[in-house]
Amino acid sequence: MVLERAELLINPGHEEAFAAAMRDHGNAYLEQCGCRNVRVLRGVENPDKFIILGEWESVDAHVSARSLEAFGKFRELIAPHTGRGGSMEHFALD
Repeated sequence: MVLERAELLINPGHEEAFAAAMRDHGNAYLEQCGCRNVRVLRGVENPDKFIILGEWESVDAHVSARSLEAFGKFRELIAPHTGRGGSMEHFALD
């Protein structure tokens, strides 16, 4: 089991819309792709910074999910709100 940590910088003025999109649809799309648990955290000092924590069976499962239709819908959902960069990495869960 691995934990994906994705850090996203949200476009100015899009923070509330991004949070709503994730709450209303984003988590469901990721779960359809095989993500076992999704948490979305918003920065306190930097409210334009969000962290998505997702639990996957493996890194390969996460990579394979990128070819699924639901993952494409997830990307379409967040695309209008992102574009300022970010980072992503995986951590082993014991």
